[in-house]
Amino acid sequence: MFHATRDYSAIKEIPLLKSPPSYEEFRQHYLEPNTPVIIGSAMIQHWRARQEWVCPDTGKPNFDALREQLCQRTVKVPVADCQTRDFTDQKRSTMDMKDFLDEWETHSRANEHSRTYLKDFHFIRTFPEYGAYETPTIFCDDWMNEFWTRRMDMDDDYRFVYCGGHGTFTPFHADVYRSYSWSANICGVKKWTLFPPDQEHLFQDNHHNTVYDIDNVNPTQFPNFHKAERFTIYQQPGQTLFVPSGWWHQVQNIGDTISINHNWCNGSNLDLLLDSLSSDLKEVERELEHLKEMMEEGEWIETCQKVLLSNSGWDWSTLWHMCTAVRDRVLRQMNDGMIESPTFLDSTCTIFLQDGEEKQRTTPIFPAPLLSQQPPLELTLQRVNTVLDVIRKDPSARWYLVHVKMIPIDTK
Repeated sequence: MFHATRDYSAIKEIPLLKSPPSYEEFRQHYLEPNTPVIIGSAMIQHWRARQEWVCPDTGKPNFDALREQLCQRTVKVPVADCQTRDFTDQKRSTMDMKDFLDEWETHSRANEHSRTYLKDFHFIRTFPEYGAYETPTIFCDDWMNEFWTRRMDMDDDYRFVYCGGHGTFTPFHADVYRSYSWSANICGVKKWTLFPPDQEHLFQDNHHNTVYDIDNVNPTQFPNFHKAERFTIYQQPGQTLFVPSGWWHQVQNIGDTISINHNWCNGSNLDLLLDSLSSDLKEVERELEHLKEMMEEGEWIETCQKVLLSNSGWDWSTLWHMCTAVRDRVLRQMNDGMIESPTFLDSTCTIFLQDGEEKQRTTPIFPAPLLSQQPPLELTLQRVNTVLDVIRKDPSARWYLVHVKMIPIDTK
């Protein structure tokens, strides 16, 4: 059902495909073995973002067009200060979009390094009608965005735009939930340094702190980091990089860059998501071990889940709800032969609850994959049911879902 092991030892370099592969080729050679690949510019050449956000003569961002198209109203965007560390991340704040573009262009014209990096910007949620790009076919089997954009308790997604000048960077990390990501370069060059999974012990010190910047590592604190295997690539304008699950990486912008990114998951890395959640929970339980004797068992379980949700952004109920939503959609496709289920797209999906009040959803729904954009439905159903059974058989997970979340987990 799942891979017993994934062998990365045979990887000598990250391949570059001039033309996008078929879905089945991509699934067989990259998704299932969990290995990275770069795809040439033909896949995104038709995007509006590639045609309108870039000056054709210089290849640099078209600042005038960006201001004209994106600054007709006040838009606040998330930015990071690349010169100020904040624990394992950079100091975050918000800026007016126009102010950011003005500052960025000033540094660009002066050939100066930038320190302000627009990142994790929910572009589609902010500009739902703009149509800057289309999700490539090989990335459409995306359970995170399929589920998150239909959640009834929040208005969110994992579709982002990044903009930054020369020298801006993202510190060393592995992606949220150990999800996949794909990153398409609209302009500029990105230097990626990627580390295959199962080397985390080389990245951490004795207190479980992780390397922050791979270019400035204290050899006394991290004496084994130099032993870690790595791959360095320079992603060119128009190219798209697939970053597999659990691959740690650091990204540096060379020149002025714009990129579009999705975090995502599906049945091919579902086992890795389960392992990630279990690992995060064990870390929480280790941190709260000193409180266990003072609590009843149920209180202890619920407290750990609350801390897990706060720290990692998910808990057992998140994974359960995502898997059951996908299971139900697959069953409808199998039974009805339908591409999508109308119940996934009806008007109730435009409303969500926040603090007990109904709110209007602003995030456009991410379409369910077509049959040609996903594995055989039977395989997906088997994998989802396997994970649901694992959760059912875990005593603490079962107690939490039944007694706290009131989920009838024995209903199939």
